[in-house]
Amino acid sequence: MDFPDQYDRLKIQTVCLMVIAVVLVTFSIFWLRPVLVPLVVALFVVSGVTPLLNGLEHRLGVNRLVAAGITIITGLVAMIVFGFAIWISMVDLSRNATAYRTRVQEIVNHLEDTASSILPTSLVPQQQRTAANTTAEDASEFIDIFVRDGITMLSQALIGLISTSAVVLIYVFFLLIGTSTIGDTGSVAREIDKQVRTYLSLKTVISVFTGAAFGATLYLFGVPMAFTFGVLAFLLNFVPNIGPIVASVLPVPLILLDPDAGVGWMISVIAVTGLIQLISGNLVEPKLMGNSSDLHPVTVLVALMFWGMMWGVVGMFLATPITAAMRILLDRIEVTKPIAELMAGRWQSSSEEAMVG
Repeated sequence: MDFPDQYDRLKIQTVCLMVIAVVLVTFSIFWLRPVLVPLVVALFVVSGVTPLLNGLEHRLGVNRLVAAGITIITGLVAMIVFGFAIWISMVDLSRNATAYRTRVQEIVNHLEDTASSILPTSLVPQQQRTAANTTAEDASEFIDIFVRDGITMLSQALIGLISTSAVVLIYVFFLLIGTSTIGDTGSVAREIDKQVRTYLSLKTVISVFTGAAFGATLYLFGVPMAFTFGVLAFLLNFVPNIGPIVASVLPVPLILLDPDAGVGWMISVIAVTGLIQLISGNLVEPKLMGNSSDLHPVTVLVALMFWGMMWGVVGMFLATPITAAMRILLDRIEVTKPIAELMAGRWQSSSEEAMVG
């Protein structure tokens, strides 16, 4: 008669220990993010560049240290080019500040003229005309603040990117020269490496073409900071569902404030850039990638919120590959296999199997 009670106590104890472990791991992930974020990014970078590194070794006939050095130098050159492009974009934004201020003044004057044409001048009180002038001054001040804050944000983002990338490159260098292949550590590591590499390679190719098309379209239409918006479209494409929407919205203020823009031009730019994101996210990506991460869309959204809360923007970029790796690990443990099936969206088949059993 004591066995059921012992079993229940053991079950409760196991559940309590699991809850405590999850809480401790969550707090550790949050508080150790300055160390974990660059390390995890470096692990994913190593997973992606290992085939290229092996190709350099075989084609050039060099050892792994030289191949890793070439890879790091290539990364540094890419960082320098990217930083220079961001600097050009900041100069461009600052140079166009006067044009944006003029555009706002024209919009306010046009609204005032429209109101005057509808209503007789006698019906437009002096207070309203004074308020319109105040509104124009406030709008001009807002443009100055917008440009100044935009330059500050870009500068801070550039400095943060350079510092984080430097740490990541150091991790990448030592990881590359420290091991010949990730797959030697075990079958689970091989499966994780294969799935993450497949996801990242396909996602990178799609993101490159999406960012290039997005930036080229803005450039052809004459929108300032076209290169920066193209790079942001490339980066934000790694954030499922939310990223492409944000990338499409970012250039809208500069499109609307263009001093030479007409309504047709504005609609054309917004429509074409939105169409690029729509085709990339709903036609090209599902066709090429399928469900390479083997995660249900709801799982991806929950992962975005969780890792975004833990590690900020970087966590949102890493949410899908990290969650895919967790699903593989959970699938290899018999007790947690139902959780892995739930993450993949196969809860219905799992429940049917359980009923049959």
